[in-house]
Amino acid sequence: MKHIAILAMVASAPALMAQTTAPQGPAGGSPAPTSSPAPTTIVFSEKGANGMSDLPMGVHRIPDSNVVVSGYQGGGGIGMLFGVVGMLVQSSINTETGTSKVRNVEDDLRFDVRAKAIDMTNTIMAGDKFRTAFTLTPQPGGSTMTVTPYVVLTFVKKSEDVRPYIVLKTKVATGGDSGKTIKYFCCEGKPVPLASLTENNGARLKELLTAELDTAVNVMLLDRSQPFPRNDEAKLNTNGLLPFVGKPLKWRGFDLGSYKDDKLVEFRGGIIVFSGVNIVEPGGLELTPVVKK
Repeated sequence: MKHIAILAMVASAPALMAQTTAPQGPAGGSPAPTSSPAPTTIVFSEKGANGMSDLPMGVHRIPDSNVVVSGYQGGGGIGMLFGVVGMLVQSSINTETGTSKVRNVEDDLRFDVRAKAIDMTNTIMAGDKFRTAFTLTPQPGGSTMTVTPYVVLTFVKKSEDVRPYIVLKTKVATGGDSGKTIKYFCCEGKPVPLASLTENNGARLKELLTAELDTAVNVMLLDRSQPFPRNDEAKLNTNGLLPFVGKPLKWRGFDLGSYKDDKLVEFRGGIIVFSGVNIVEPGGLELTPVVKK
């Protein structure tokens, strides 16, 4: 497939044996103390999605929010999936189309994803699972993970149905190493009419996004504390609706395993706007393992 070729061009223990003698401290006294690594400090960015690298052309941003609207764009083909400057005229037309679709309901589509993510992360970290791995209070000598949360409302082409996605863009910096960016995408449930999401001041939309955010934060903390195995041979052919894309798309991904009942599929290639870990509920995508010949 041509888009896979494009993506390829741009993409870039053993068990420990138990000691029979405990390590000795000075003068053969008590065992030498071992220090645990400092927890990673989580910082939630206020910047939102980067228009140059995180978004395709022609999206509409809901003012005063980190919510963007996509899926309705026309023209540009596969180029629409790259977060780069270009095709400015078509982009302007597409943006106006998105604005017209949501102009009268923008107030109902706002969702303070950053504040909600901070509250949810605090709640999750109050348990024992991630207490030693992460902190929201800066620690000397530790690394820092910057999390940029945003929401993508993706219209399904030729309909008024929408798929709301939570996106968590993460980057861990340690000393002078800025680390690798990993995004986490989560969408739960089938496409639903926009009108049903905006009823009662957007109550249904907020309910969906809150549930998706809970899943995304848990997967993010798991992967960033004990990374899921990245096996270059565990390739998957996928077919279905993806973030930002308004019609089914076939793409090549990698199987990272599962979280509860959801499959974790990683799309690689940093300049593709849906690259990262996609949390796929049962039936969310057609998934076919690639058989090695």
